[in-house]
Amino acid sequence: MGNVETVFKGNAERLKRRVPAGELTTPGRFAKERDRIFRRSWILMAKEYEIPNKGDYVARPMPMLDLSVLIVRGADGKVRGFHNICTHRGNKLVPDGKGNLPHFNCRFHGWAFHNDGRLAVVTDEGQFRDLDKSLLDMRAIDTEVWNGHVFMYFGEGPHETVREWLGPMFDQYDGYFEQHKMINSRIVDVRCNWNLAINAFMEGYHTLYIHAKSVPDYQGGPSNPERHRPFMEMFDRNIRYSAPSNPNHKQTRAETLAWKYGRQALPAFDGDMTGMPPGINPARAKNWAFDVVQFYPNTVMILGNSFHIDLSFWPIDENNTRLTGANYMYPAKNLAERLSQDFVLSRGRFVVREDLSTLEAQHAALKSGALTHFQLSQQETALQHHYRVAADILGE
Repeated sequence: MGNVETVFKGNAERLKRRVPAGELTTPGRFAKERDRIFRRSWILMAKEYEIPNKGDYVARPMPMLDLSVLIVRGADGKVRGFHNICTHRGNKLVPDGKGNLPHFNCRFHGWAFHNDGRLAVVTDEGQFRDLDKSLLDMRAIDTEVWNGHVFMYFGEGPHETVREWLGPMFDQYDGYFEQHKMINSRIVDVRCNWNLAINAFMEGYHTLYIHAKSVPDYQGGPSNPERHRPFMEMFDRNIRYSAPSNPNHKQTRAETLAWKYGRQALPAFDGDMTGMPPGINPARAKNWAFDVVQFYPNTVMILGNSFHIDLSFWPIDENNTRLTGANYMYPAKNLAERLSQDFVLSRGRFVVREDLSTLEAQHAALKSGALTHFQLSQQETALQHHYRVAADILGE
């Protein structure tokens, strides 16, 4: 039988099937990406559930920009972002991590700041001459919240709002994310360039090969043996596609037991779209498994009908990347459902490890200079799009 023909939506005119790759792992390219991409993009930095109460904060490093950020829910309930730095002498206000404080007190000289960023206390104030307190509030970072996700912009004033940055996707996920609860998280350091790392999670061409042992028949099946994506949609910066389920999948004994007590998740073949917002399986494709969405530049989400997964790829330098991720699922009502979810998590760990398994060797090979271009197929359109957006921003 033949394969599914992918339905493409959006402007594909300037995509390149042969993409320059020779400079990806060079310091010069990394410097341009740092200053032109990561300082000029809305970056997903936190989730609202991490700071549910007034005074809650998260302090988080941003290694490639050499800074630490504070995401704070102020006494007025508003979420704000700041540089984690005292405006007196530049000391770090709080260690990286989480907490709850009505004020941020600097341990160096005792200066204090309200959790909305206003300067509260200058110790021994009389010894300062020509003190202009209006210049000494905490250094704000532009911050916006979308569906419980906290985005930050590190440049000098964003040229777009998050609504404009996300485009048509902005209104298409209302009510989706709050259905799920975070049940585990991961941090993995990989010796490879961040572009290579995120690319590994942005196409389904590899699944027939890399995942041949862990999830051999979750996707495709006799009606779609090469596992073509049924739908891909390109936006100005972001891209999403739907992954195909295998209607002929035969449950393993472990799956039969897991699904007896909990909902099908990763895979979820029932395709039940009841109550789903328009952004989930946007084409309402038949034999749908889940969606993959890239929030440019460095976050990928896998969105299903009873789970979702977040993966963010943080460049450390041109040769190293930190992957942070979390699994979210429906709230378990009992121990049996929780054990069913644990089965999903166990299977997922193997899948992620397989996705990561080629990256360090791939990076080392590219460093040799032997390969100057990637040759990409239509099933790797998301990679074509990734490099087209980068070329636009970098002015290439």
